[in-house]
Amino acid sequence: MRVKIKAVLLAASLTVSSLALSAAGEAKALRVAMGADAVSFDPIATSDNGSIWTQLLIYDTLIRPDKAGTGLEPGLAEAWTVSEDGLTLTFKLRDAKFSDGTPVTPQDVEFSLRRAASEKSDWGRFFRPITGYEIRGANEIVMTLEKPFTPAFNNLALFSAAILPKAKVEAEGDAFFEHPVGSGPFVLKEWSRGSRIVLAANPNYWQAGKPAVEGAELDIVAEGSARVIKLEAGESDLILDPPLNQLKALDAKDGISVGQVVPYRSDFVMLNTTKPPFDQEKVRQALNYAIDKQALIKGVLYDAGKVAASAMPVMAYADPALEPYPYDPAKAKSMLAEAGVTGLSTTMLVNSSNAAHRNTAVALQAMLGAVGVKIDIQMIEGGTMWETTKAGNYEMALSYATSDTIDPDQLIGFLAVNPERANAYHTQWKNERLNALYAEERSTINGEKRGQQFQEIVRLFQTGAPDIFLYHPASAWAVRDEVKGFEILPTSNFRLEDVTFAD
Repeated sequence: MRVKIKAVLLAASLTVSSLALSAAGEAKALRVAMGADAVSFDPIATSDNGSIWTQLLIYDTLIRPDKAGTGLEPGLAEAWTVSEDGLTLTFKLRDAKFSDGTPVTPQDVEFSLRRAASEKSDWGRFFRPITGYEIRGANEIVMTLEKPFTPAFNNLALFSAAILPKAKVEAEGDAFFEHPVGSGPFVLKEWSRGSRIVLAANPNYWQAGKPAVEGAELDIVAEGSARVIKLEAGESDLILDPPLNQLKALDAKDGISVGQVVPYRSDFVMLNTTKPPFDQEKVRQALNYAIDKQALIKGVLYDAGKVAASAMPVMAYADPALEPYPYDPAKAKSMLAEAGVTGLSTTMLVNSSNAAHRNTAVALQAMLGAVGVKIDIQMIEGGTMWETTKAGNYEMALSYATSDTIDPDQLIGFLAVNPERANAYHTQWKNERLNALYAEERSTINGEKRGQQFQEIVRLFQTGAPDIFLYHPASAWAVRDEVKGFEILPTSNFRLEDVTFAD
């Protein structure tokens, strides 16, 4: 999950031109245009997609979500066991190396996870339940918990659980992250903030024959239409998030194809529940009735999305019977009147670089205006929006969240629990029953009972309505036809090690 909230040009013998060309003169580096730069390459200090997606190309974790987003598969751990009570996790490491040629050891695993659990970590509470580590030989590590914590195993697939080389991080400190060393498929060669990230293939990557490309150039191009122009001009091989209104036209062009998937993502309007009248549940519910979500999907997403019943994506333990707020402007007007709200004027923050959100904001302005709520749209840079909402200096903010894992625990804690890392994602909404259920599901073995707990959590979240729930949009991409094997995963990231160029 994440909201967009970055060292030096590194000296490197591998230049961009030599990376991009083979001896035969054919392009072998994958040229990618994406909208968000990284903030940092420190996995415990970031929560933005630009950083997460890039880190997952450089580092590896013990386990990772599979491509279907329904299970976990081996990463640096080739095998594992979990005790019946969930208190002992045993991992056998594969014979893997970091990009500098040094072996990945159990000591590196312990160091990395203790660091992830430390007070300096933004993700510490995900790993602190693991209280003991025992190293057995050269390739086995045993982790123990003092009490049940069901998400513990799944959390080891988080990007923030990336395994780092202990000796180098200890020797270099924060400087390590200016030229990081990982065991993932690529190596960072150059980072021009706000402009470009250049990656080279890791010659020591544990997956034989991967990556198939010699490297990847990640060009940071904020505007979707500008990314399309680069693709059409042959300056990019692959672009992320082209404008949805251009997908059909792009797909019809010779030499270009498009793809899309609905990942574990939800878009919504955050409501600052500390500011009247958003402190009233009835008002927040009324605003949900005022929105024609199907019209948004048709007019803004060009049918590339699904109506959201809450801000939780449809993932493990989702309740198929949960219905979205219906579009009922008459009911919205009536509820606002009952709450004593008339002539409401408010401000909504909108990410200025997100075309879909700009268009959504205009549509929301009209829909809410029809029930007597006047919206002033305030465009703001994405990173600034995070800091602004975190500080509570807002009334409404159009935002979104994605899940980095296949277990709903991570995202529900971010969106709905208060106090937690984001205090119900900066809305400051609080429900004691929901908080209690959140604590219970974390100690309940996966199964029917835990599913029932999650479903009650989401129902409470929907009723409390700290957000205006909108839609689950598709994530789209467009590639030149010679690019094969690219896809966006349900967790919204992508694996460039699987991409090839057609002969």
